[in-house]
Formats: sequence, structure tokens, C-alpha cells
Amino acid sequence: MNSRSKSTLPVIGIAAWRQDVEVWGSRMNIFQIDEAYVDRIHAAEAIPMMLPHVRPGTEGNVVSRIDALLLTGGDDIDPACYGDSDKGTCRNVDPDADRREIALLNAAVERGIPVLGTCRGMQLINVAFGGTLNQKITQEGRADHGPRPTLLDDILALRHSVEIVPGSRLASILGCGTRLVNTTHHQGLARLAQGFKVVARAPDGTVEAIEAEDPGKYIIGVQWHPEKLPAMDNQELFDDLASAAKCCNTA
Repeated sequence: MNSRSKSTLPVIGIAAWRQDVEVWGSRMNIFQIDEAYVDRIHAAEAIPMMLPHVRPGTEGNVVSRIDALLLTGGDDIDPACYGDSDKGTCRNVDPDADRREIALLNAAVERGIPVLGTCRGMQLINVAFGGTLNQKITQEGRADHGPRPTLLDDILALRHSVEIVPGSRLASILGCGTRLVNTTHHQGLARLAQGFKVVARAPDGTVEAIEAEDPGKYIIGVQWHPEKLPAMDNQELFDDLASAAKCCNTA
């Protein structure tokens, strides 16, 4: 665990999204994170730290400087990571990004710091521990995961309910029962990773949240984007991550 002063705010590392963008007429690779994640970490009275991809073998040095890890949304995961081939529906796959983020996740779990994954982050957790993905779950006639709109704002406006399993860590954070969430994903979990349990589902059966079976491990993944929902509804996830991070900070 980290050994900083007990008065120091916990530091939450946020895995950055690598993208190829156009800047002044030229192509440039940049690392970025949504400001909404930063705002939620600040609201939880913690310090956000953006984590770009690092040289392989140095992930342990990175996680020694943070008190929790947040794996964000982003592009689809390379099916080769879970022993499959691309069925033609994966988008913007970046195998190098997958390897580096999985290495970062493994280092964080080995160190024992809390981990929260949102959307792609939950899928990455499942894949990293041996699970698989369904490469396309959105389809006509599916009430909770129908065809996606073209514009991001329209996608983020979509909602469906999830049922949270009583007695789970997630239930202790958000409460058990039904909660309304957004739905931006077109892929979902297939085979669940060993050592994890499903703690929320959509009405159509889609896995919407998982967590480590071992109560001593703080690893939670949610399929929705809590940072894009009203703070009064989903700030609790970030508050609890910061609280768990603070325990690491002061240990």
C-alpha cells in the first residue's frame, strides 16, 4: 500500500484513451479522458491522475503512485484477447492499447488497490481474467439494446433499467432493486471471468455489472457510463471508490 501522509487526498489514476485525431490539418496520436470523469473524482474529494500507456514492465511503478484505478469507456477490445476472431462488428480495435491497459489492471490488482471499470472498462476486466464478449448485442426488436443512433448525444440519451443483486458490494453502494442507467454499448459480456459474479442485469438478461467474488478484492465493473448520468444518481460509485482509495492511502 502507499505510505503518503494521512492528510493527503487519495489519488485515482484514470486510464487514458489513445486516439488518432486531426490537429491543424495533420494527424496526431493523443491521450485523452472525458472531463466528466475528472469532475466526478474531484466531487469525491480525490485527485484525478491521467494515465497514458507506459512502457511494458513499468506498470508496477505507475500503480505505486496511485490509490485506485479507474478504467474508462472507449473502443472495442480486440477479440484475440479472448481467443476469438473479429465477426465484422468490432469498431476501432487497438490491440496494443488492450495489452497495455490489461497490464495496468493486473498491476493494480496485484498491488491490491481498488478498481472501477465503466463500459469498456468492465469488459476489459472480464477479458483480463479469462472471460469473453458478445461482439454485437444491439439488434432490432430488442427492447433494452436496440439499434444505436448515430450521434453520441442521442446514444447517451437512451435509458433502460437494471436490477441490482441484494447483498452485493454494488448494492451496498447504490442500493438493491431497480435503477435507471444509460446504454451506450453495442457489445456485452458472454462467458463470465472466473472469480467474478454478476451483480446487475438489464431486463433482457444482459450483464450490466460484475464484481470480484472475493470480498477482500475491490474490483467492480458497470456496463453503463455513471459519469454521464445526473450526479445525484451515480456519484456514489465515485465516492465509494475514493473512500476505498483513502484506506489504501492511509494504510
